[in-house]
Amino acid sequence: MRPSRRLPGRLLATVTAAITAVVVAGCGASVASPGKTTHDVSGTTATSDAPQPVPSEQDPVAADTSHLVETDTDTDSNPAAAPTTALTGADALTLTGSVDTRDVPDMEPVVTDPQPQLPATVTDARGEQITITSAERVIALDLYGTLADTMIGLGLADVLVGRGASDTQEVLAHLPVVSDGGIGLSPEAVLGLHPDLILTTVTIGSEDIYAQLEAAGVTVVRFDTVPSLAELADSMIAVAAVFGMADQAGELVDHTLANLEVARQTVAQLAAATPRPPRTLVLYVRGTAGMFFIFGAGYGVSDILHELYLEDTATANGIEKLVPANPEALATLDPEIILTMRAGLETGGGVPALLTRPGMSATPAGQP
Repeated sequence: MRPSRRLPGRLLATVTAAITAVVVAGCGASVASPGKTTHDVSGTTATSDAPQPVPSEQDPVAADTSHLVETDTDTDSNPAAAPTTALTGADALTLTGSVDTRDVPDMEPVVTDPQPQLPATVTDARGEQITITSAERVIALDLYGTLADTMIGLGLADVLVGRGASDTQEVLAHLPVVSDGGIGLSPEAVLGLHPDLILTTVTIGSEDIYAQLEAAGVTVVRFDTVPSLAELADSMIAVAAVFGMADQAGELVDHTLANLEVARQTVAQLAAATPRPPRTLVLYVRGTAGMFFIFGAGYGVSDILHELYLEDTATANGIEKLVPANPEALATLDPEIILTMRAGLETGGGVPALLTRPGMSATPAGQP
């Protein structure tokens, strides 16, 4: 399967990354994360690279296609118009083994002739009106890299002067990292870059820190956190509006939604051979002690699992927040697929160690 172009936001990366790492690999372990996405599915668990915050919430990738049957099909000249091949997936409920997918390609500019128009006035996530008069030195901060990806897509990468740890795009690699430990933020490091504008979802840093930055004369625009796929268009338009470019956002929106449709078609093809959605959990794993949790509905996983034709077992059982992944919970939820994040998983010994955690061996996903 050929990789599609990257969709803005790490949320979307999960859709297509997990297409291959979960649907293709079936009950192989599947670990998905915000940030750079590399999936390694072993047994019934998959993994991906990403900054590992204290629990709080991706884009097309290609995978080993040994479980697939590819049939040549006619393709439109537009690469986002249709999948390049017809893919037939195996029954995910019967598969075991491992799948290793390639890194997600970086977001590229979609708007090739950006025309910012300032001043611009927007309403932020708190309902407050913010007027932006200058956007020559910008920092975009969110845990999932969505804001920076959107700016790159809008052709505005050149005005970025700093980045968060989640922003691993090559075009931003030369910029200093101002986040601390993934979710912390150093006001001194930020102010040392002399920004005139900060975009944030407040998933990096705290309200107190952003208030300090505003008191120092920096304009801060806050955005809603973890938009669903249904809100992608609105979120991109909101970022563009900060730069007076709402009219140009349509190009990026159309590009993104076209690629999302390709991803959905691909998922549908691969999932067709599986008679029912496999029961799936997303786990937060770090170290070998008590950092072992189940993500509930409030952590942005439901939308992704639905798109992947996977059953969101936690939400189906009324889990809204973060709950311990103890033996009782695992036995009750009985997952057939587990998604988790590679960087955290590796701090505790990787997939082999995960499979030895109390309660894992009693689940279908925890079988070697």
